[in-house]
Amino acid sequence: MSLFSTLSTASSGLSMAGTKLAVIGDNIANINTIGFKGARAQFADLVARDSMGLSGPTQIGTGGATDRVNTLFGQGSITESSNALDLAISGNGFFQVKDPNEHGSLFTRDGQFFMDEKGFITSSGGNRLQGFNAEDNQLSTIVSDIKIDRSALQQSASTTLELTATLSTEADFSTTPIFSGGFTLDGNTDSIDDVAADSDFATSITIYDSLGAPHSATICFERQSAGDWGWHALVDGGDVGETDGMAFQIASGNLSFDGDGVMTSFSQVNTSATTPWNFTGADDGDIDFEFGLDGSGTENDGDLRAMSGPSAITGVIQDGYGSGDLIQMTVDQNGNIMGTYTNGEDILLGQVALSEFPSYEGLKRVGRNLYQSTQMAGDPAVGTPGTGTRGNLISFALEQANVDLEDQFVDMIQSQRTYQANARVITTTDSTLQELVQLL
Repeated sequence: MSLFSTLSTASSGLSMAGTKLAVIGDNIANINTIGFKGARAQFADLVARDSMGLSGPTQIGTGGATDRVNTLFGQGSITESSNALDLAISGNGFFQVKDPNEHGSLFTRDGQFFMDEKGFITSSGGNRLQGFNAEDNQLSTIVSDIKIDRSALQQSASTTLELTATLSTEADFSTTPIFSGGFTLDGNTDSIDDVAADSDFATSITIYDSLGAPHSATICFERQSAGDWGWHALVDGGDVGETDGMAFQIASGNLSFDGDGVMTSFSQVNTSATTPWNFTGADDGDIDFEFGLDGSGTENDGDLRAMSGPSAITGVIQDGYGSGDLIQMTVDQNGNIMGTYTNGEDILLGQVALSEFPSYEGLKRVGRNLYQSTQMAGDPAVGTPGTGTRGNLISFALEQANVDLEDQFVDMIQSQRTYQANARVITTTDSTLQELVQLL
């Protein structure tokens, strides 16, 4: 009976070697598949057969069988691409996608995405990438299909202007209310050039009206005492229905600095408080100027200081812009999708989400580089890249298969020899059985 059991034992060896060759073949076949994770066959011996020997009970092995085939989720190499929506995950996590005709979610490491005709970010298989959509630069908290709004960016009027600058403490004092020339700043009497020339320091900044049209605003500063300054914001009178080239004041106020050059007080009086004004055809104008403090002494985003040396502007930020068309998208390491428009604005369009699992081993392969969650894998934990155990995203890049071709060749040769050896066992056993039959 032992010869017949040897046939079964060797046959199990053939099956195991064949399984390993099948796994190796699948790994090599997908070596160019983006985001593919190689597999490894694991084997276990079968229950041994009890036998009685001269020295007492003993056991004889009966071969082996495939225990399971594990997917190896190690990091694949990352290569550059020319598509901004080609995304690679550096670290843990999976992209979550959905078939628009199905309700369940699928998961993948394949980051080859594009934008379809409706604006959805989609995989080559038509599955939509999941994440957080944005509106008015604010991200939603609900995970859904990421959809990019490709319509023109609507214009926005300037409502806030932040200024970072230094004012020279070497400037002479002027005790007159509006510089030495006694300007009226009504848009008809004094030219902007004359007012700017008469001030201790002046700078021009582009602002936008409610129609998206740009206008130049000139801010003039005049030192009134050792620590006190006056300031005036002017626009061209021709832009507000008055005389071209003449200075029209839209806001004014006073500043005070301590002995260290730090602002201690700020005031602003808007012309609109007493005389509503507007750029021609646009809504009424009203801009808050932030120089480091507001009227109540609370710090804001500007930073104006007084110090020795020449006056200088180091930074200006205003929140208005004209209309523009989307020309480029980029994705940062945290998954934020930023759109660049022809008007120079960078707007947050959405954020890619990544899913993590308690156990990757429970994920089920369903083809097309996709995995399905199972009870063994646990529920997906959806979040933003770079948080928790989730990896970061790399744009203009793709993760290659994590299969090492040299290792596969070594395993293939070993499996081939194993197969040949088990086949030889069967051949030898068969020959021995024939001799036994002839003897009988």
